[in-house]
Amino acid sequence: MKGVPKDIGMFNRIIGLDLAKKTFKGCILTEEKNFEDRKIITGKMNPEGRMHFITEMTKTGDLSAMEGGTSSFNFAREIMWYSPAAVVVLNPGKLHKAFEAQIKTDRLDAVRIAHYVRDTKESSWCTVEVPTQEESELRAIINSYNLAKKDRTMNINKLHATFNQNGIPFLKKSDLQKNSGRIENIAKYLKGLAENDACLVEARITLIENQLEDYVGMMRQALMRHPEISLVWLSLSGIRTIVAASLLAYLGDGSRFYSASQLRNYVGLVPMVQQSGDYIFQGNVSWRGCKPVRKNIIQGAWSIESLKDNCPLKNEWNALSSRHKKKSTIAVHVANKMISIGWTLLKKKELYKGFGDYSRLKRKLKEEKLSAIDTSMFPELSR
Repeated sequence: MKGVPKDIGMFNRIIGLDLAKKTFKGCILTEEKNFEDRKIITGKMNPEGRMHFITEMTKTGDLSAMEGGTSSFNFAREIMWYSPAAVVVLNPGKLHKAFEAQIKTDRLDAVRIAHYVRDTKESSWCTVEVPTQEESELRAIINSYNLAKKDRTMNINKLHATFNQNGIPFLKKSDLQKNSGRIENIAKYLKGLAENDACLVEARITLIENQLEDYVGMMRQALMRHPEISLVWLSLSGIRTIVAASLLAYLGDGSRFYSASQLRNYVGLVPMVQQSGDYIFQGNVSWRGCKPVRKNIIQGAWSIESLKDNCPLKNEWNALSSRHKKKSTIAVHVANKMISIGWTLLKKKELYKGFGDYSRLKRKLKEEKLSAIDTSMFPELSR
């Protein structure tokens, strides 16, 4: 008979949950039978079904465990709000090896989750933090912004192709970036059906651009609600509204990371390491981790190259460039530096001092329409 880790002795029942789009399966293990029994339950993932599970099937002393996924965080928050039961969300990226099996069903996955919690000490659970409702909403805004950016790029390419197909190859995509330029070129070079199709695409692009501006406005509001975090990130070179909002949404105040290296690993900017016996191979960046933060922080790092003012990050870029490193490699290295410096500054509750004064940060706040942000916790900004 398998022993039960002492960590879960405080729980009377373990409920492993496997969530699907419309339904979920649960496996209940009880303390009175040494967590060796198995009762399978089924529920619906609509609001009524989730609430029925929370109010009718969870009790004080229960521990509900589920694998992280699209709907897991919302379900976990609802359990925390409306039930006395405990809840954990497990990291799917670290569970796949433990759950490798030829047979895979929702029922068996629920059983595996329950058994994983039963057989693993609590300190070793590969959990992920459940984001707050505000963090989830900001993450949704950032993801929608990124999708809209891709949609805009696709439609710009489509409009550019329309000009090429109608004998206008000399127009560049840069000529189609602004609404005025698109309208002017359509009227000047296209006629008939081609003009009509191009106008429809242009209208689509303008609509997307309006949506993008709305998303950025929502990001600004989120940054202004958390000035103690936002101002720290914004004080760094290369970080503006979109990057700062991504960092706020996914990293919070940084307190759940015990070191800068753990944070870099979460973002996915660390080398991939493979070990076999005494042989250790260190490869390129793993690219596994929080994609929205990684994508935006690397874009912020690229802007360091064109920075006119000197600062430690700019000097780092120049030093690596003088050694003939690839620019993509330099960008990843500088992004790592930015993440590490930002985490340290958050911990110390200080602003970045790389420029000697804060005139650059003040100018950035004005340019990013964040002048109304509360700066009272950093008196140096009022000097």
